[in-house]
Amino acid sequence: MRKALITISLCLLMLFASASEAQTRRRTTSKRRAEPSRAAVAKTAAEVQSGRTRIGAEIKTLTQFVFVLGGVSRSIQSAELANRTGDRAAVPVEEIERNKARIRDSFKSVGSGLNALEASFRPNAALAAFYPFVAEASRLGEAAQSQAASNLDEAGRSIIKAVSQLTDALATAH
Repeated sequence: MRKALITISLCLLMLFASASEAQTRRRTTSKRRAEPSRAAVAKTAAEVQSGRTRIGAEIKTLTQFVFVLGGVSRSIQSAELANRTGDRAAVPVEEIERNKARIRDSFKSVGSGLNALEASFRPNAALAAFYPFVAEASRLGEAAQSQAASNLDEAGRSIIKAVSQLTDALATAH
């Protein structure tokens, strides 16, 4: 009888051991999202700071251009008025046209600078928050180039709008 009791005990022990094994859940390691390394975060921060610096430099260039444009535009208008009224202090028409041509060339340079800024922001994912503003400023620079041929005041207003877009970029993009 004792042998039967030991056999039954062993059978029950094996039965419970296999049942308890079936009840346990296999643990799997959860996949962690890879966090950016410190170097990647530092690189992104440096790219953003560089982008902000370039936008700031472009704002300075454009505001200086608008300041000078105001004076030159006023002197051209005064010279044209003097020529129309027959004033003795009139400026030769050729000189007025040369000055207008220089201004149009300056608008081309400003537009090229805005296009170059846009091109440098386009492929960079770190600067994506700035890009819509920079692209709009570039578009306004192109509009100013075409407006400069016939209306310097309107072209100047387009440059002021471009400056506004760039300052909005600095204000809203973190």
